[in-house]
Amino acid sequence: MEEATSKIQVDKLADLGSGLIIAKVKIANIKEQDINARIMKPEMFKQLVDNIKKRGQLESLPLCVLVGDKIEIISGHHRIRAAREAGMDEVVVILDISGLSRSQIAAKQIAHNAISGFDDQSTLKEIVKLIEDVDDMLESYIGKEILEQPMAELEKLLSPKVEFDWRNITFTFLPHQLKDLEKLIAALESTKPDFIGVAPIEEHKPFMEAINKYQKFANVKNTGSAIHAMIRCTEQMFEDIGYEESQEWVQLTSIFGSSAVPKEAADVISEAVKKMCEEGIVGQKNKWQAIEYWAADFLAGR
Repeated sequence: MEEATSKIQVDKLADLGSGLIIAKVKIANIKEQDINARIMKPEMFKQLVDNIKKRGQLESLPLCVLVGDKIEIISGHHRIRAAREAGMDEVVVILDISGLSRSQIAAKQIAHNAISGFDDQSTLKEIVKLIEDVDDMLESYIGKEILEQPMAELEKLLSPKVEFDWRNITFTFLPHQLKDLEKLIAALESTKPDFIGVAPIEEHKPFMEAINKYQKFANVKNTGSAIHAMIRCTEQMFEDIGYEESQEWVQLTSIFGSSAVPKEAADVISEAVKKMCEEGIVGQKNKWQAIEYWAADFLAGR
């Protein structure tokens, strides 16, 4: 990933990887976006200023991006504006130095603001017009209420002009102690996903790490590409073991109670399976059949 270069000096406090750092920057070097779909009431802004004066710092980090010789805000316009009003000269921010394009900046601005909702739909549409790439459009997580407008409106709104065909998948990681599962499923179904998957919450971190590792390995930003690679790996695994849907398959853990054996035992088994493959007794795609042969011999009293 090629990082952006700039004459602006920032005090880097931590490197988060993937082109993101935590840095202390001068407010004078920070530029607001020309278009921002978030609106804050005057009384709320005054309270925010008072809170910053009391704490002497921001309680949550704005997200900014290094663009040439200036720093632009992606998320946190009102926080930085309030910090300036509170008399602060510097703020700590999450700074993207990966060299984002204008289209990518617009997509991230929409995605981050979507968390708390948009106050001005017309302004939102103006931001969408800055997006020039389909992947950026998908990354923005722009809502269906925008994409499903009449085609005449879409033609004015979207660039490039793309016909979208999508499926909505909700995959939720749950704690084991969650009791009211039916209530949660009902809530998820209200979003009308095409598929709902449930897994233990402990699997969430490994799942995200696997996606992030592939994105770094293949230098891709699109999460969909990483998931596609996982699907291909799974399909290859099925092919390698000779899996056929017409047969009923049973996991070995249901027979042995575990998928692991001591290393010494594994070495003996590996050597035996290797020899059986070399002699043509079993093939590369049905190594599991070695267990069947051994079991049959035992039952036959050999």
